[in-house]
Amino acid sequence: MTPHNEELQSHPANAVFALMDDRNFRHSVVRPALEADKAGLARLTTGKHQLRGFRNFARAPLSMLLPVISDEANLSPELAYRILSHWFEAQGALKGLVTAKLQLLGYEPQETPFDEEMNVQWQTLKKEHADMQYDGTFVEGEDMNAVMLMSLLLGWFGAEDEVVEEEEAE
Repeated sequence: MTPHNEELQSHPANAVFALMDDRNFRHSVVRPALEADKAGLARLTTGKHQLRGFRNFARAPLSMLLPVISDEANLSPELAYRILSHWFEAQGALKGLVTAKLQLLGYEPQETPFDEEMNVQWQTLKKEHADMQYDGTFVEGEDMNAVMLMSLLLGWFGAEDEVVEEEEAE
């Protein structure tokens, strides 16, 4: 096995959305879940957003709901959990590719992305492996954002050096 930091980091599902800087990628994660269960996801929103012309939030068109649900996922762990769970289950091929790459590099991927409290848990990758993810060379031909998200949900993300730098900055 590859030597690595054994410290397990645990974060609520909505913290994962804070890591997704690319708005288009974030929308590509949210859209399939929203198409599958618009009313269910709309019920999980905070109610802070009103859409002009719609008393019932869930009746708004997908194009109007997408940015709102995407932003709300930053605030609501349960909403983020539902969206990420849907994305994780729908990405079977990518899951297989990322799992194989992690195993090839000596990491043991998790079977499920969430614990019983809907938290995502991950350990840090070696710096050179994290750099491969950031450079888009971890899994050739796949969207690097999708690869990083899948790797995170499989329990491996970021680099040991980043953790040290964050602790030194505090």
